[in-house]
Amino acid sequence: MEALDRAMQLANLRHDLEEHTFYYEATAREKELPLGETARLAESKRRLIERVVMVAPLAAHIVRGSNIVYADSNDEYSREGPVTCFRVHEILRKTRRHPEARILLNGLAIPREELLAMYRMLTPNTNLEPLSRFTLYTLPRILLIGLAGGVVVGAWMGRQHTPEVWIDLRAALIGGGLAAAAISLLGQLTLSRNMAKTAPWNAALYNDVNLLLYRRDPALLYLARVEFMERNQFIKGGLNGRRYHERARAIESGDYVEGLRRRRERLLARSTRG
Repeated sequence: MEALDRAMQLANLRHDLEEHTFYYEATAREKELPLGETARLAESKRRLIERVVMVAPLAAHIVRGSNIVYADSNDEYSREGPVTCFRVHEILRKTRRHPEARILLNGLAIPREELLAMYRMLTPNTNLEPLSRFTLYTLPRILLIGLAGGVVVGAWMGRQHTPEVWIDLRAALIGGGLAAAAISLLGQLTLSRNMAKTAPWNAALYNDVNLLLYRRDPALLYLARVEFMERNQFIKGGLNGRRYHERARAIESGDYVEGLRRRRERLLARSTRG
């Protein structure tokens, strides 16, 4: 009976991860405990990760220190390295237009869709499905549509002039801008993540902090809280976007722990003064 109960618990956990992801399961435990808690939160997360590793293949690869390779990447970070949520996120992002891409996990080829399914159990709000090569939502095509829209609007408005002109440049600029903006916005709504929810790169780094701390020193899992991590909610490439790879490497090496300690101390001091 005990073995059956454990199997049922793991099956339920797998379902929860597929519905809510590891990120939400872990952050839910943080919400139950104040910032000053250490041992209780660390133990709660340790138990969670022990079970997650049994049902989430990507979590198991991270904890075991597996290796992943996408040799066709033009970015050194996502070309090869230890498996982490953030590195997998970068590989999936760079292969959206190449679903046939050759990705090696511990030397064995893994289909992109399988890697994406594994990633989704840990990280929410991904929206990294493959893109058609004929999609309109690329910069050259957006510009081409804007140009065509500008010519059509400008020519139509030119006919309203007295005397008639071949094209109204002002109307062409406005029409082209509106056409390009409309296609760009439609692409964002269709293909991008939900801007109102946690950015996937933030969630990926949070997952890596938790899983790598579990591997190195589970007693420090109390440091892996959302409040202690730097975040960039809107644009990954802007603001502090250039620092994301540096942050990911610091998490992989363990150097990021000191930064977590400092931010925790600042927040605790602030709450004490308040």
